[in-house]
Amino acid sequence: MNTDVTTAVQESVTAAMRELLADGREAVRAAEHRGSPETVAGLDKALSALPLLDMDDQADRVLNYALAVVARAEDAEEWKLLTDVEHQVSRLMHEPDGATLEHPAVLAVGKLAARCGFREAKAGAAVARAWDRGFMSGLEALRKVTGAIGGETNGRALDKAVTEFLAAVRRAIPYAALYETRRALVEFARSYGLFVIGMRQTLPPDGRWEYARQIGSAVYLFEIVPPLVEGHPYGSVAVRRDAADGTAGPIRYFPFSSIEAHHAANEALYVI
Repeated sequence: MNTDVTTAVQESVTAAMRELLADGREAVRAAEHRGSPETVAGLDKALSALPLLDMDDQADRVLNYALAVVARAEDAEEWKLLTDVEHQVSRLMHEPDGATLEHPAVLAVGKLAARCGFREAKAGAAVARAWDRGFMSGLEALRKVTGAIGGETNGRALDKAVTEFLAAVRRAIPYAALYETRRALVEFARSYGLFVIGMRQTLPPDGRWEYARQIGSAVYLFEIVPPLVEGHPYGSVAVRRDAADGTAGPIRYFPFSSIEAHHAANEALYVI
């Protein structure tokens, strides 16, 4: 085959692979922004579109595991419990008169909070953190619901507590699926010889580093440093590069330009 034709075909294939990666990243961002059965189904669609033909065994294994974890998240019982909380709390807020502690909103919130506690106990360290957020915010939402029934909590406080509870649960349900999807996208890129630019990946809570990204063959570790530490008034991001052979580079600090930038970094970390 003509060299120019061969090069054109290779470039076309590479462009198609990169487009599939971009679709995968967009699906991840959508599920990070708002977890739902629909956005989790988007993860499944993006992963299912990745061609298996030239994947090596490791990438194939990671991809298939990610598909299984995504399927479990898509079918999770907690989606139904979450919808029930939305419905019953809305009913309580619109018709508060005469409500007692036997109101369905109390049962719905309590049931979902208890489910978060159950899932936390069964999950690994990183995923358990997400379920713990759901459990703790669920307890606060339950306190506000019962307070509203007793006339001690106004509608705004109730709405805020329940909204935060549901947001935490929406993050927790697809947490493992998002982790495995990000990992599968990295393995896909590596297996097809593309330059790897991994998305932010959370790390277990028992170490210094809060999240990581794989770029090329190296892994970059990140920590958000509080204000006034290391001499930076608004805080900074600590970064260390670990080479493919495990060699750790020096820790570098990149200061935030404002406290708002620091808050934005913390919020981005919370989302993942």
